[in-house]
Amino acid sequence: MSYCTYIASDYPLPPVKNPHEFTLSVNEALNMGVTDIPEQYLTLYFDKDEPDVILFSDRDIEINTDTGEVKDGDFDDDFALYPAKGLDDVYTEKKYAVYLEWGRYTEGRANNIIRYIKENLEHTDEVEIWHIWTGVYETPTVRTKKIPVDALKAEMIREIDNREIKIEMVEGYEIVTQYRYVITKR
Repeated sequence: MSYCTYIASDYPLPPVKNPHEFTLSVNEALNMGVTDIPEQYLTLYFDKDEPDVILFSDRDIEINTDTGEVKDGDFDDDFALYPAKGLDDVYTEKKYAVYLEWGRYTEGRANNIIRYIKENLEHTDEVEIWHIWTGVYETPTVRTKKIPVDALKAEMIREIDNREIKIEMVEGYEIVTQYRYVITKR
């Protein structure tokens, strides 16, 4: 089980690829100077031109396990949005959903997500941002906050993404509290 933040809408939400992560064939990786290729990919019997074998990132990530600090270059476009509709834990009634994948919050990344939401709101009346705990089998309690898009700030993206999900045992059942922001045009 883990946390998940996703965006939902009745208008299609296009996926966004992280431009700092991509896949390569073994030969493409070798030509780029990648040296930490697993041995099984370097044998005579492996097709070194097979696409999408090596996951590559153009930035270094440093994690200080003592402090929890993450250094990843602070690129504003260092995030991805992947289709989420059809996942068991997506409770929205909206037709489309994408989940957010990022190493951590930065103001620039959050502002790009706000831009993405604003573009979607050109075609629909509201967009939801959910922060959930995955793997919950009982219907959760959902705390909802309505926010006009003009009032949506980067700090609010951080706030919902960092919310602690409350899990309580009540009469033998797990009661989970999850969070939703409803972003409206006005």
